[in-house]
Amino acid sequence: MAKDYYDILGVSRDATQEDIKKAYRKLARKYHPDLNPGDKEAEEKFKEIQEAYEVLSDKAKREQYDKFGSVGEFTSQGPAGGGFEGFDFSDFGNFSFGDIFSEIFSGGRTRREEAQRGEDLTYSITIPFEDAAKGTVVTIRIKRMERCPRCNGKGYEAGSKPTVCPNCGGTGRIYLQRGYLKFSSVCPVCHGTGYLPGKSCKQCGGEGRIKIEDTIKVRIPPGVRNGGRLRIGGKGNVGIKGGPPGDLYIMISVLPHPYFRREGDDVYITVPVKYSEAALGATIEVPTLDGKAKVKIPPGTNSGKKLRLRGKGIFKSGGRRGNMYVEIKIVPPDVRDIKVRELLRELSKYEGGSPRDGLFK
Repeated sequence: MAKDYYDILGVSRDATQEDIKKAYRKLARKYHPDLNPGDKEAEEKFKEIQEAYEVLSDKAKREQYDKFGSVGEFTSQGPAGGGFEGFDFSDFGNFSFGDIFSEIFSGGRTRREEAQRGEDLTYSITIPFEDAAKGTVVTIRIKRMERCPRCNGKGYEAGSKPTVCPNCGGTGRIYLQRGYLKFSSVCPVCHGTGYLPGKSCKQCGGEGRIKIEDTIKVRIPPGVRNGGRLRIGGKGNVGIKGGPPGDLYIMISVLPHPYFRREGDDVYITVPVKYSEAALGATIEVPTLDGKAKVKIPPGTNSGKKLRLRGKGIFKSGGRRGNMYVEIKIVPPDVRDIKVRELLRELSKYEGGSPRDGLFK
């Protein structure tokens, strides 16, 4: 059975708001738990008084209570407790099942428009191989939504304040009852906010945000990979209704290098050497991420051999670095020269047997 809130507060059904407030204060002082320690009956009575005052002191809730006999109460039974069979839901017009079930499981709470987080943004950049390996700082320009300076994000002109929505009485919802079923839907006039906005801001048109072009310095950490992503917190679009801003995500593409290649945190380079350098040994200069470096080729080096330069690779966290590997590629001499051919024939006399002897059996 529905509670009689007027009887609980001891006022008539045509009592004014001032009468209701006076009755509540008098009863609240009498039954307050602090003044009645350990008295369970007084505690329950105090809860009833608060519940009654919460409904009758709210204009919209009081109107709903006077009309339907309750506020925000629902039942799974249809008229006379007979279930939903044969019940004509077409009577509910624009009340969708989504609104119905949302209302049931939310306990009848009003869904007002709340602050919303701003949208995330993405920005793509392309950087050289060396910058990806060693890190760098790039400057970008992006367009994003920022809080309107004229209305400070409120969306309406100064001095033009929002007013309570007359359609829903400020609750943000409208109600409909059929038998024992009570349903609510978002108010179509205020769209659930419970109020009508004031005169729209001339600068942002009521959105509370304006588009700006922002210059941002982005620090690219050393060792970033092709396809990597960086997050810059708070540099996305500003939120709505005072919500926090979104983030900015930097999508990174790394240009391929003409002779360096990356494998993990190591750098590889293929270096051509003369036959005589590989056979007799030599010291050669090779490029690195830090400039030129000297590499000693041991005598008798074969094509494909990899020589390591420790700590010359990709920069990693903590100041550590990967290695660099110099891959040897022997370039045969130009046999179009008669003298070269004569020397090679002479050399063949001292080379001994074929290196393939005994290899393929």
